[in-house]
Amino acid sequence: MKKSIFKCLTIFPIIFLVACATTDNLGDLSKRFDDIKKIETLFFNQMPLPKDARISPDKSLILGEGDNWAGRIELSSSMETLGASTFFTSEYPKHGWQLVSSTKAKLSILVFTGSTRTLTIEITEGGPLAAKSMIVMTVAPKVQNQATPDSKK
Repeated sequence: MKKSIFKCLTIFPIIFLVACATTDNLGDLSKRFDDIKKIETLFFNQMPLPKDARISPDKSLILGEGDNWAGRIELSSSMETLGASTFFTSEYPKHGWQLVSSTKAKLSILVFTGSTRTLTIEITEGGPLAAKSMIVMTVAPKVQNQATPDSKK
């Protein structure tokens, strides 16, 4: 009898803590879902993503809204790095982005410019248990009328 009461008294606080933790996690999941939807809305309106791309909201940061947002988005994809690079170089010019620079190696870097912003895309291989490629996209305002250093001084 004492053992069963002891077990109940031991199990009850554990169940209570798990229930509380689960409630907090639901709030976190809801926030993550909202963050992902915000990022997807920004991208689908302005920039296509590979069909299977998965956004990592905890590794992404969006500043601003609408056409004036800037930030960093981290994605994972089942596309090989070469396929992902080909996707971006073929699709982004169709949406008003001009390819300025391209480096293809273990870390591939693509740089695009739009009318008011620049976009840098870094593509690396995923891990053995992860996606085939990891993609980091950084969007920033384009620098206008930047003074160039005088080479004669």
